[in-house]
Amino acid sequence: MSYTLIVADVRQGVFGEANLDSLGIASLLGKEVYLVVPEGAYEMNEKMADAVVKVKAAEEVFLNPLNMGNILEQVFGAHGKPGHLVFCHSSSGAESAAYAAGLFGFPVITDVSGYDRERGVFLKSYYSDKIFGEFKAAGDGPCVITVRSGSFRESVLEKSFTARVEAIENVEIAAGRTFIEYVEEEKSDIDITKAEFLLSVGRGVGNQDEIPSYEELAGTLKAVLSGSRPVIDKLWLPKARQVGTSGKTVKPKVYLAMGISGAFQHIAGMKDSDCIIAVNKDAEAPIFQYAHYGIVADIHKVRDKLKEIAKA
Repeated sequence: MSYTLIVADVRQGVFGEANLDSLGIASLLGKEVYLVVPEGAYEMNEKMADAVVKVKAAEEVFLNPLNMGNILEQVFGAHGKPGHLVFCHSSSGAESAAYAAGLFGFPVITDVSGYDRERGVFLKSYYSDKIFGEFKAAGDGPCVITVRSGSFRESVLEKSFTARVEAIENVEIAAGRTFIEYVEEEKSDIDITKAEFLLSVGRGVGNQDEIPSYEELAGTLKAVLSGSRPVIDKLWLPKARQVGTSGKTVKPKVYLAMGISGAFQHIAGMKDSDCIIAVNKDAEAPIFQYAHYGIVADIHKVRDKLKEIAKA
């Protein structure tokens, strides 16, 4: 019977939340779910899949796409080729997916953010979710997909699997490529992932000179100031304050987004907040699709009014 094979996304022993999206789309595909993971990865629930294949190799071996080819060959030898081979759309996942597709001659669909189960069509969004492309692999053979973070977590089956645990004992180590080290991001005295109230600013803030006034507003509201990628890239706020797929995933009780249009990378990092309030002068900004409350107005005028109300 055909099955869906998921290659786990692991960093320094941690089975990351992004794997929930791979498990979610696997649930929608409706076949048995096999999960390949390096031995020793923790926080991984073996009841998430029908079978777990533990690779007895160091994590840096597992993350090398050249070695992953050998790992997959062993899985295919034992179980046949899967209907779908699923990777997270992360830096390592996208690289390994491309290599596997080329090595085995499978078609590949990257950055998948939706799935139409009735038609068997994969969706990916463009222009901040304004339009969607539809993709379907030609033929009935295996297909490689990479899954966008934050897209399928709600689809993870709540049923408890009784996983068959298998092991791959020997992995052929490919020459010509060596893992050097993990580069850690700079530590910050503030962890935005633990904040209950985040005031997040985006490109609409205008310029760096406006940032102190939003710091002041955040302090008045007893919130923590964070930002979208354009603000971080311009060095107006430190990297540790970035919300999104290339920053931090946050789930505060209140998320106040000011001047943020709502690119999918940012939405993926904050869409699970309990209450989302968006302020943007563009009534068509994608973030309003996810906001519980929206204000179409100049963010500086709203800032000043909030200060006035808070001080009163």
